[in-house]
Amino acid sequence: MKQKNKTQPPVTLESLSNALPADVVAALDRFSAMEGAGMTREQALVTALRTWALSRGLLRTGNDGNDGLRPEQLNATNDD
Repeated sequence: MKQKNKTQPPVTLESLSNALPADVVAALDRFSAMEGAGMTREQALVTALRTWALSRGLLRTGNDGNDGLRPEQLNATNDD
């Protein structure tokens, strides 16, 4: 017997923040007040999560280590 594929509605930032425990929502509201006036709860959630992920090395920054000169480009004129 073939089962129907039940699709879940997409998770939005709003639905995610509505599903969070009250103490976490309160912390997000305090974070939003501290970080910037007018920041929505969803923006605070993304900012807090990004900050956490960066602090743990889980999120890459724009610098992926490929900045600078390649070994074959190095010479005495660009030696600092």
